[in-house]
Amino acid sequence: MENKREIQDFCRRFFAAVDAPTLIDQTDFLQVELPREIDKQLTDRPYYWMYVEATGQQVPNTVLSLSFDRSVAVEGIEKIEYVTLGSFRLNKMIETAQKRGRVTRAYQQVSAKRLSPYLLTTFKISFLADRRRDEMVSYGVHLGHGSVEADFYPRIESLTFGEQPCSAAQVERSALSLAEGYQLLKANITSEIAALDHSWAEDADAHLAEELEQLETYYHSLGLIHADERATDEERSQKATLYAAERDLRISELKWRCAPRIQIEPFHFAVLYVAEEALRMTSSGKRLSI
Repeated sequence: MENKREIQDFCRRFFAAVDAPTLIDQTDFLQVELPREIDKQLTDRPYYWMYVEATGQQVPNTVLSLSFDRSVAVEGIEKIEYVTLGSFRLNKMIETAQKRGRVTRAYQQVSAKRLSPYLLTTFKISFLADRRRDEMVSYGVHLGHGSVEADFYPRIESLTFGEQPCSAAQVERSALSLAEGYQLLKANITSEIAALDHSWAEDADAHLAEELEQLETYYHSLGLIHADERATDEERSQKATLYAAERDLRISELKWRCAPRIQIEPFHFAVLYVAEEALRMTSSGKRLSI
């Protein structure tokens, strides 16, 4: 999900999948009514629901008003949430989608075709430093011969799948286990990430070094300012220990917040049986970018 259109598409598909009625659907704006079970998963208020269910209250369903552009205003609606990568609401939707549909097995609905087994995995890649950038990517690995296909989900999303293969379809057996296929996917995505331009990490390291230098200067000045010739050696030692502990804590916090790192999080798996010619017709060639 690299732009607001893709985010909107994901949100609309999510709410349709969980049977949340759409009240308003406009350009860059969506208002939906949440079924109770989905409300519990998206709104993060467990004590409220414990109280409601313990007292047997009948409460109205929550209505979410979501915008995909900060400038959106809708007459008569005051509370509108802005949804973008990294926002609380989108993160909760992704987390819920993970839990509800983490593993899927499906067969392309075509007759008299040879269906090849693929492991599809969707990853959330987070480039983390003093700023954060998230990218959603999908890969498929052929469980017969191990070839890896990038940008796999957009290539199969328009195909029709079912829980059972059609009559006369020939289902190819997997030569690789799911664990072996996943290891191939991990190796491929790690290789692609390594080949990216990582000047952002160099910039983040330089910024972190400046922040650490300022922090060291600050604590050095504290020692000078609070020097007290009348204090005993024990008092000076206690104060120095206090400053050192506080300094170490702030250094750890600063490194956690600003040190560059990359987090790769798989959140959806599907074993799909697909006709090879269908994939050839939908090749996209899209790759990771930063």
